[in-house]
Amino acid sequence: MEESYFEDWRPTLIICIAAGGFVPTRILRSFMKAEYGCNIPIQTIGLQLYDLEGRDPATSPVERIQWLSYGTGPGQVQLQGHRILLVDEVDDSRKTLAHAVSELEQDIEAERLQQKQSNPGQHWQAPELGVFVLHNKLRPKLAELPSYIMNARYWAFDIDNCWCVYPWDAMHIYDHTQTAEAIGLTGCRPHKHERRQSSGCPPPLQQQQLEEQDCTTAPGEAAAAANGHVAANGCILINGLAADGHC
Repeated sequence: MEESYFEDWRPTLIICIAAGGFVPTRILRSFMKAEYGCNIPIQTIGLQLYDLEGRDPATSPVERIQWLSYGTGPGQVQLQGHRILLVDEVDDSRKTLAHAVSELEQDIEAERLQQKQSNPGQHWQAPELGVFVLHNKLRPKLAELPSYIMNARYWAFDIDNCWCVYPWDAMHIYDHTQTAEAIGLTGCRPHKHERRQSSGCPPPLQQQQLEEQDCTTAPGEAAAAANGHVAANGCILINGLAADGHC
């Protein structure tokens, strides 16, 4: 059985959460170009929660390191009318994602009010927000995302709560690969949500449905970025590459 991603909601703008979202964003964009025949623009924001030694994510605030530049000039962006997809590696505590969504919602409202003041008669086309992460850790969250995202525009694979080491994190990729091959695979679980119906949808991205005991997936699965597997010892395997035993 096949399951479609972005069947009813095609992004028109990708916002990458640095630095974890860089590689997934690039892969996702490539597969969207192959499917839809167009390059979706990418903007980047930088948020910090874990990077400073000794910080407790439960009590530390999310810090803004880099943000969007709004306007119509080179390198600037306007949010009105866009279907905006936030992309990151992992939904862990959910604090970073929730902060990004909250800040963008405030920016959207500020843009709406600015247009109302400068062009009172102009129609406002509200942007829409969605979230794509490779993996959602099944653990108590420290923040929540709005229901309009979780119910219809949240794409992830559910995994157990353990530390993830992705291939692009590995210092020695050959050792990383050998560890993956030695551990073997079990299963992984796609995140289920209700899909929102809309008109004028593009052709869907296709993927093979994941089986509980068989995580061999098609190249296009989850826009081909989320070939994630849970190893027998709880470590995470990405595209057959495993964590180094510190899980």
